[in-house]
Amino acid sequence: MNDVLGYQGKKVVITGCASGMGAAAAKLLCELGAEVHALDIGEVKAPVAQAIRTDMKDKASIDAAIAKLPSEIHALFNCAGVPHPPFPAVDVMLINFVGLRHLTEALLPRIADGGAIASIASTAGMAWKSNLERVRAFLALESFDAGKAWLESGAEMGADAYGFSKQCLIVYTMTKAGELAKRNVRINCIAPSPTATPFMDQLTKDFPREMIQPFCPSNGRFATPEEMGEPLVLLNSRLAGFVSGLNVPVDFGYCAEIAMGQRDNLMGIS
Repeated sequence: MNDVLGYQGKKVVITGCASGMGAAAAKLLCELGAEVHALDIGEVKAPVAQAIRTDMKDKASIDAAIAKLPSEIHALFNCAGVPHPPFPAVDVMLINFVGLRHLTEALLPRIADGGAIASIASTAGMAWKSNLERVRAFLALESFDAGKAWLESGAEMGADAYGFSKQCLIVYTMTKAGELAKRNVRINCIAPSPTATPFMDQLTKDFPREMIQPFCPSNGRFATPEEMGEPLVLLNSRLAGFVSGLNVPVDFGYCAEIAMGQRDNLMGIS
């Protein structure tokens, strides 16, 4: 079986693929023979079938991109994300979750039988259980406009904006799994540990690398973008055809060490 991952000729949509993990995933998808439709505010360098300039914090921009996408899609990859700081809290939430959900919900009717969705969450969202009531209250605001209004009101998130955005994504992923299973569509996300991307370059302008190092796994290093893009591609592939509703820590054992009490639980992961 040459096409073991099952992407040859398949139509896929990917956001946030101008750099970092998304760029690594987009490059791999192109190499695997997929027809890749890319959404990003920046320049996409992978040899995709179509690159659509899209601002994930702007509903009109997302809707314009949706109008240009194929009528049938086999896989959706949600990779767009920004840190807080330097990005304002509202923008972080809109890009990392509200815009992501708006795009995902709009494309659900186009996702083919046997299709899949994979998103990038974060170990920073792994404390979702302790904030579940607030997360569910926010998820109940189902529209882009309702979510934006709530954020602009200054309502309490119970976490920093980045962490809350990833908590929302993790809970959304798990909540949608049962509904989508009835349509034979899968949904998963990964929770990366710190990764050497332009995202991390922005973050370390405000937080020295030494402050982030304690959140790295015991191998002592940041992951590469490829080490995150590859598991993401695997989750939406044929090889993961019965895997759904999971938030997969891709962290070389960081969360396992916390669960086993082998290191300090600095993020309140439960």
